[in-house]
Amino acid sequence: MANLQVHLEEEHPQIDTSSMCSGLMSSFATNSTFLIFLLVLGIRLLNALTVATFFQPDEYFQSLELAADWRRSLGYVTWEWKHGLRSTLYPRIFHFVYYIVDSASEKLNLSPATNAELLVVGPKVIGAITAAVGDVYTGLLAKKIWGEQAGRYALLFSVCSAWNWYCSTRTFSNCLETTLTIVGMTYWPWKHYSSSDLFLASIFAAVSFTVRPTNGLISWAIGPLLLQRLPAFTQRVSAVLQISIARYFDPNFLPISHVSNSAVSTSGLILLLNALLDSYFYRRITFPFIEFYRLNVTQSISEFYGVSPWHYYYSQGLPLLLTGYLPLALFSLYRGFFSSSLAEKHLALIANVVPLAFMITKHKEVRFIYPLLPILHVLMAVVGLPSLPPKWKKSLVIAAMVGLNIPIAYYTTYVHQRGVVDAVNWLRIEHYNSTSLLDKIETGKFKSGEKTAARVGFLMPCHSTPFISYMWEAGARNRSWVAAQPLSAWFLTCEPPIDIRVEDRGAYLDEADQFYANTTSFLMKKFVSPPILTPGEWEVVRGTGATGRELWPDKLVTFGATAALVEDYLRIGKPEAGYKECQRFFNSHWHDDDRRKGDVIVWCLK
Repeated sequence: MANLQVHLEEEHPQIDTSSMCSGLMSSFATNSTFLIFLLVLGIRLLNALTVATFFQPDEYFQSLELAADWRRSLGYVTWEWKHGLRSTLYPRIFHFVYYIVDSASEKLNLSPATNAELLVVGPKVIGAITAAVGDVYTGLLAKKIWGEQAGRYALLFSVCSAWNWYCSTRTFSNCLETTLTIVGMTYWPWKHYSSSDLFLASIFAAVSFTVRPTNGLISWAIGPLLLQRLPAFTQRVSAVLQISIARYFDPNFLPISHVSNSAVSTSGLILLLNALLDSYFYRRITFPFIEFYRLNVTQSISEFYGVSPWHYYYSQGLPLLLTGYLPLALFSLYRGFFSSSLAEKHLALIANVVPLAFMITKHKEVRFIYPLLPILHVLMAVVGLPSLPPKWKKSLVIAAMVGLNIPIAYYTTYVHQRGVVDAVNWLRIEHYNSTSLLDKIETGKFKSGEKTAARVGFLMPCHSTPFISYMWEAGARNRSWVAAQPLSAWFLTCEPPIDIRVEDRGAYLDEADQFYANTTSFLMKKFVSPPILTPGEWEVVRGTGATGRELWPDKLVTFGATAALVEDYLRIGKPEAGYKECQRFFNSHWHDDDRRKGDVIVWCLK
């Protein structure tokens, strides 16, 4: 299993997405749902294990890092977890995965290196399962309401989506939210009222609300569908009044007259259990959705991480989500508004109400509207394709869209911003392979203090790479290895100005900002003198650890653009330089952040 992920990533040019999609279409018509799920799961496992690029730091720091910290007290705990903004439900899934991997490694007597590889692969398997469930339920929703052919097309669109191939198997909470949303919507009583279906829809809505509170907007958007089913105006008014009361107990805001007592009770129980889990972690009674609103909305902390124009979700968000599907999706939205089918009209309304609601926030990201993508795939299958002119061959239209998606999926998943991931994978492997210390430990020849810590420093904008969750130390049974060779690491931080008044935040500089504002001054304050080779000797002098200063690490990782700022200070390339370039990884052909341009460079102490 060692180096499994790296091996798979090297094989990605052989992946044929188009043949997968065509094979899936024929399978949907002939096989059971479970067999279809197994087929889709196989595709998503390949997808998950070969993803080689970096998308956004929340993939690691809002899930894996916290779980790693619970498991080994190693992960970097970001400010959100210190102020109660996030629910701990999602990270607990990965904490359990890490426990299973460590337990299996111990029973099988696997090496620390293999254990570390499995700890990286484990969460990817969870991502594959989550994505596969979302794909299948996208097809099931279309099939439930509009028939088998619509289900086949919706499933095809989901599996062959460039965005899904790029994002769906990653460990974002948005990915789980998206799957929970489409599963819940599949059980929604679109045509005929069913208390059992509504019960299941209510449960999935409750769980998705705990994962990401903003998902409640979809419940607000979908609720009126039930109201329209009530025959009398007085019944609708009564239901609205009951909704106003119920919202304090049930996150779905559904009319009590149409929701069984068990659904309300179960939803409330889910919220209560989640609140207990969060309060246990935070050591105080905590409701993350309240803290999320208080800090990100009322105090505008989210704006510290970027501000987008009001039209972002329409001018950038939806085009990014849909890629090659964009023309058909827009056509489907338009036709959906004027459809005689209430279900089609409501799906089209949901796809627009949610982005409109998100417009009020200045900080916008495309993944915030990710739960709308399965809805758009369903609309394409049930509204867009049937509405095309008869002379247009559906097979050619689909082939053209998938043909556009394939190169986009390939470039984003295997090329753009892969260097930051390659570098961390290399650091993990190098950590276990660069010394014979483990052999000495196992043969009893190791002497305490024989090897210093394997220190790694990242001189780049904060959260530019995966962190400890990709650079694991050894497990519990290898305590002697951990004590002898800890893989300590640090990066430039970017904590937001939480305790600073809004009017005073203009002058605030986080640690990364301070580094880029005056690189030389920052390095002089943070570290001892630059490491150099003393005259006549081949030993690096990296300081004695003066009070309040860091020792220079064994390895420095930076971008090409940032390297230009520090090369002179570190005398890189000169005979007396303490560092030399030991690895270089291609990262991207372009980048919207000038600080992240160029290759990822690793400098090692001589």
